[in-house]
Amino acid sequence: MKNKLVKIFLTFSFAVAGIPIALAYTIGGAYASQVSCTWGQFGNQFGWIGTYSVNGQMISQFFGNTFCPY
Repeated sequence: MKNKLVKIFLTFSFAVAGIPIALAYTIGGAYASQVSCTWGQFGNQFGWIGTYSVNGQMISQFFGNTFCPY
């Protein structure tokens, strides 16, 4: 019984630990950390603009009507 509880606990722990990795957003293969997501003009279009920190650089990306991914 104890062995089964340990297996369940470890399985749950690994599953929860993997959630942030599965939800991570990447730009150019590098992990991106969202700084902001605002509605505004990008070029001649209006929509959601995400600002991300990628390897110490700030990068803006246009998403249109779709809210910025985290």
